[in-house]
This record gives sequence, C-alpha cells and structure tokens, in this order.
Amino acid sequence: DHDGDHDEDAPKPWGKVIGGTLLINLATLSGVIFLIPMAIRGKQASPSSAATQQRRQKMLDIIIPSFAAGALLATVMFLTAPESIYLIQKGMMGEEGDEHDDHDEDPEHDHRFLEEGHGDEHDEHGFEILPSTTWRFGATLLSGFLLPVLLSAFFPRVHNEVDRDEVGEEKEFVEDPKKAVDDIEEGAEEKSGTKTKDWPLILTILIGDAVHNFCDGVFVGVAFMLCKSSVALSIVAITLYHEIAQEIADYFLLTKHAGLEPKWALLYNFLAGLSVVFGGLLVLLVDMSDLSTGVLLAFASGVYLNLAACECLPRVNAVLQTSGDRILLLGMFILGAVPVGLTLLNHQHCDAH
Repeated sequence: DHDGDHDEDAPKPWGKVIGGTLLINLATLSGVIFLIPMAIRGKQASPSSAATQQRRQKMLDIIIPSFAAGALLATVMFLTAPESIYLIQKGMMGEEGDEHDDHDEDPEHDHRFLEEGHGDEHDEHGFEILPSTTWRFGATLLSGFLLPVLLSAFFPRVHNEVDRDEVGEEKEFVEDPKKAVDDIEEGAEEKSGTKTKDWPLILTILIGDAVHNFCDGVFVGVAFMLCKSSVALSIVAITLYHEIAQEIADYFLLTKHAGLEPKWALLYNFLAGLSVVFGGLLVLLVDMSDLSTGVLLAFASGVYLNLAACECLPRVNAVLQTSGDRILLLGMFILGAVPVGLTLLNHQHCDAH
C-alpha cells in the first residue's frame, strides 16, 4: 500500500518517529515477564525430588531453544531475507537497468522471480531477481553467518566447557539425588551467577539484534515520512508484534545458554534495541539508500541463521530422547514462528515514488 503524495517542504515527524521507535524498543524488556514467576518461586521454594528437577531441566533444554529457533528462522524467512532482496533489487534497478532489459529480451533465461507482494509498483507477473542482487544478498548473508567465527577468534569460546558442566549436572541428578536437591535449595539464581559467560555468543546475539532493530527503525522513519498516519501506525504495531517474539528468544539465549544474569541480559538487550531509535532518526537526517538498508538486513539474516542452526537446534538435538520430546520441539518451534509469520497478514511498504 503506497502513498505517493509526499510534500518535501512538510515538517519532519521527529516526535512521531522517536515515540514510535521508543515504543518498539520496549519489546526488549519482554524478558521481565519471566522474572516475576522466578521471584515467586524463590520466596515459595520447597525441596523437590531429583527426578522432578531433572525433568524440569530437560523441558527447559527443549522448550527454550526450540522457541528461539522458530522465532529467529521465521524472522529471516518471512521478514528480513525477503525484505533484503526486495530493497537490494530496488536499489540496483537504476544502476543495472540495461542489464535487466537485456534479460527480459532473452526468452531462455531462467532466473528466479519474486511474485507480486510489495504493492502496485510490481506487475502481476512479478519481477526478475538480477544477478547483481543475488550475489550481494548471498555474500552479505554469508558474512553475517560467519560473524560468530570471527568473534571467536577474538574471544575464545567456552561453549564446550559449559556443555560439559551441564552434562555433569544432569549426571549428578541421577548419581547423587541428595546432592541435587541440596543444590536446588541453595537457589537457582546463585548457581547461575557463577556460570561462565560465552561472550562470542553474547556479542553475536546483540549485534544481530542491533542490526535488525536499526533496519526496523529505518522502516518506521520512512513510514512516518512517506505514508498516511494510519499506515505508519500499522507498521509500528506490526514491528512491535514481531519484536516481542524475537526479543523473548534473545532473552532466553542470553540467560540460558550465554551465561548472563537476567538483569544484565535485559540491560544489554535494551541497549542493543536502542538502535531502532538511531535508525528512525537517521532517515530524518540522511537520505539512506534502499541498497544500504537491504545489505544490513541480509547481514542480520545471516546472524540469525547462525544462531538458530548452530546454537539453538544442536542443543535441542543433544537432549531429545522420546517421541514426546520431538513433539514438544515441533510445538515450541511453531509457537515461536507463528507470531512472526502473522505479521505478513498486513505487511505494507511505502516509498516516495
């Protein structure tokens, strides 16, 4: 849905952009809802059997990363990757218009097509993905996917050591039930405070989140500048909706697998989320190109793919044992993916043309 009427002399919507992006950034505090039951359990803690605690731990090892994988992969497949291709293509059309025309004249070319879905500017037959779009998108996505490898070169990973400790803890539940119950009574929060922090994973999560939120801010800024108010508010609401699912996934990863205490996970997540405000303000200050925004989204897509495929799902596969575990994996994956996918029901674009 496009609004082509845009007055360049009209005052810029500073207040609306700042207010909308700050509202979206509140989604980074979604993890607070998980601190409330934790505090209640801390006050009403009662000794539990080792078997009960082992089952509870196993459920968390399946539920948390499965939900996170669903939310992250859905964000890539439904939002960031398609939007990236669309924006890179749009940015390249002016530079490679002649090449595009040549391909149209060749009846034997078999490049992939994006079907209609981005508004009236596309004809019903869709538009062709140019080779220059493909390699820019692919190279940038792979760069984002390899970001954790680069970070590990500067911050040696302790991932394997943490995994061995977790396996050891599970063995303790079986081999020494009394010791396991004693550990539980000491408090899960105190125990988690000594867990080694996985800084490569922490930085990967925060960088990917910051890049994605920055692009969200760009979209919100463009919406308030070039769209009707009703459309702009709709875009803010949709962005907030999918951010909640994504930020809950990030919070789970930061606390459960990266070793951060809840308060620090919330703080770092909030600071990374402030990039949504910077993105919105940048649109008002600088004419940011579609190509640049598309490349940033491709990079964020690669980061999210790495988190889902190399961090979340392998952890789940390591603890799956029964068909019930696999059903739980599928259910939580769907629960994480569906809220993000539902945003496509009212996915809209605005530009000045």
